[in-house]
Amino acid sequence: MLTVLRNGTVYTMNQSNEVLRNADIWVCEGEITKIGKNTDLPSDAQVIDCTGQFITPGLIDAHTHVGLWAEVTERQNDANEYSSPWTPLMNAKDGIDPRHFSFEQAVMGGVTTVQTGAGSANPIGGVWSILKTAGASFDDRILIERSGLKGALGENPKNVFGNQYKTMPMTRMAVAHLIRKGFNQVLQLKDSERDQLSKDNSALAPFMEVLERKMPLRLHCHRADDIATAIRIAKEYNVKLSLEHCTEGMLMLDTIKASGATVTLGPYMTPATKYENRFSTAKSPKHFHETGIPFAIMTDHPFIPIQYLYYCVVEAVKNGLDELAGLESITCAAAAIMGIADKVGSVEKGKDADFAIWSHKPFETKANVLATYIEGKEVYRHEGMIR
Repeated sequence: MLTVLRNGTVYTMNQSNEVLRNADIWVCEGEITKIGKNTDLPSDAQVIDCTGQFITPGLIDAHTHVGLWAEVTERQNDANEYSSPWTPLMNAKDGIDPRHFSFEQAVMGGVTTVQTGAGSANPIGGVWSILKTAGASFDDRILIERSGLKGALGENPKNVFGNQYKTMPMTRMAVAHLIRKGFNQVLQLKDSERDQLSKDNSALAPFMEVLERKMPLRLHCHRADDIATAIRIAKEYNVKLSLEHCTEGMLMLDTIKASGATVTLGPYMTPATKYENRFSTAKSPKHFHETGIPFAIMTDHPFIPIQYLYYCVVEAVKNGLDELAGLESITCAAAAIMGIADKVGSVEKGKDADFAIWSHKPFETKANVLATYIEGKEVYRHEGMIR
């Protein structure tokens, strides 16, 4: 069935960041099939009147713990495996509750795609996944099941295992040692032994995937020295690196740019609950943009509820970030960083029909999400949505 979103102002977020006024978006079988103005519609087309409304790609949150983290009165935190500091075989897909209310919150905020997985208790915590926030079945919602090996530097692993459990790691030296451990063990193997890793579901298999650059190493790091350690480790093994949080990255922009790492920034709208994020600031995205470092803005849900991803960008814009750069950071730039730009992140022919429809121009104070579409299906509608 053909569905047409008609007469909206479309922020395409394509390569030239075109803004199309009074545009029609044709959707069929979950994909965008046509974009134009005053298009001749077939008589059987379902028409959604978006006159006076604004359409953006579905928003993308590059760093969350949606569907995994204990919230409200839930006791069990499925985002951290506390039995060991080194748990590379943990797979986010096995812990995600696809019916968790955080997915409902996501679509209320226009968020259609998230990356979610292990938290930051472990130096090596497990493998993350990328998925849609709604869909017919859980398996159908998965875009990339293995989107990165998550590790953590700094205070979190020290506090959980060193201070609480009185075991390694107690120091930053030990944290870095445990991150290197898997890579070193793989490099000591013969070629025939490496080939067997994935077949045996070995604990070293995720490290092999990272070494083969099939997925990145995603390292939680706040302090400048931890960021430097993350870059040093990635350089030692020639692996793709994503700096997660990168709170003090403003102090070393040239070093980060030279490293080739990508960055997810945030959350910078929370209190400084620990010493290492005391310099968190919404001014950071402006400096990363001006330096030319690829970045995405994220919520780290539940630490900032995912429905407020857009407002994290608003705060960055208030602090000097260019508006289109801000929108890029939660659409096309986030998609590129996550390796899913062929499917989502922009309103273009052949892409998934994921949209957020807004009452006002993005970054206006009154802007509300009126409706959210994933693969052409309405998954959220605000009471103010007019057909």
